[in-house]
Amino acid sequence: MMGWTLLLALAQAGPLEGLPSGPGPHVARIAELKDGEWLDLGAPAPDPKWGRARGRSWTSTMPFAPELRGAFLFGEGVHGYVKPDGRYMDDLWFYDAAAHRWICVYPGADTKTLALTINADGFEAGPDGRPVPVAAQVHGYAMVEYDVERRRFVMMPCPGGYEKKALPQRAGWLKPAPPDASPWFFETSSAAWNRVRTSTLAPKSGFGDVLLCLPARKEYFFARGGGKEVWFFDPAKNAWRQAKPSGPPPPFGIEPVACVDPKRERVYVGGGNYPVAPEGTNAFWIYDLKADAWIDPKPKGAPCRGSTRYTTLNATMVYDSRNDAVLLLRHSNHYDKNEDLTGVYVYDPETNAWAAEGFPLPEKLSKTKMKNGFYDAAQNAVFLHSAGDSADNGTIWAFRPRRP
Repeated sequence: MMGWTLLLALAQAGPLEGLPSGPGPHVARIAELKDGEWLDLGAPAPDPKWGRARGRSWTSTMPFAPELRGAFLFGEGVHGYVKPDGRYMDDLWFYDAAAHRWICVYPGADTKTLALTINADGFEAGPDGRPVPVAAQVHGYAMVEYDVERRRFVMMPCPGGYEKKALPQRAGWLKPAPPDASPWFFETSSAAWNRVRTSTLAPKSGFGDVLLCLPARKEYFFARGGGKEVWFFDPAKNAWRQAKPSGPPPPFGIEPVACVDPKRERVYVGGGNYPVAPEGTNAFWIYDLKADAWIDPKPKGAPCRGSTRYTTLNATMVYDSRNDAVLLLRHSNHYDKNEDLTGVYVYDPETNAWAAEGFPLPEKLSKTKMKNGFYDAAQNAVFLHSAGDSADNGTIWAFRPRRP
């Protein structure tokens, strides 16, 4: 229960007003978990107006907001999907982990009535001139984050063009975004989307890049094209800068999983696609933030029974601050039908070694549904949302990590 009594309600607006919620009875059940044990929490309570969040493929990360006691869910699922209510699935949701319920933060573009203009800064905007993201992320990948200091959800765009059939009217006003643009933000204090022009040129972004917030450095880390480019965004200066890292870049391409190790000022990325790291090699790479360098740590052992492919479709990676370990949750077997690679695999940064064996997943959880996850240090638990792609049949599972 550490951390619950220290949290004070902050000034939120709109659907997030009044958070954090008081802890529901499921919180005590999570506290009773034994090390290495899973708990099926069932389906969260629906939003009273908008129902339940839908499953999202290729979306590894649910950015956790510690002061709100929950995590955001964003990114499309089935390409070009329109929900039964007529809204495009570019919606933003919040899982209230304290109350085990869904909150619809933004319901998505109304395919029947959407009518926007290009504002003075060059972004799609509503009648009030405020930017509105439309089909901004074909998937969430590892490109969504939460800025704790500024209390904002953050994402880098990776549009796919699949919305053209559902939103044909958009062609009447759409223009390319300006080349000097910030990430997209959802400001929890005003319950509004925002994007601004920057004082520098911005990196291009595309499928399967990596965005991570670095609270101690007050910057965002952005790696595109499988780490072929590395950029940093300073929200205080509203400026991008491109790094020139030394060392060998990752041997894999897009769609890796990723997390931050604040203790060592490192970023871990792994398991990307197009190309996949050659069999028998290491698919787990480090970016040293202090040295601006890519490092092949050459760890002892390997996760996923030696497989070098653990992308955002099949896995989630988190840094477990309570145990000072990296957890790779290989939660699904999409495209690996002949072998079960699921499990929770533990990397020890101190010994630079993967544990010889992973913790198994419950059989019910390892079915091939889409999964999205986050880690909560206060509850010492990892959470997974498991649902069919673009289906509202999701359940939440909690896992108590431990060092093997």
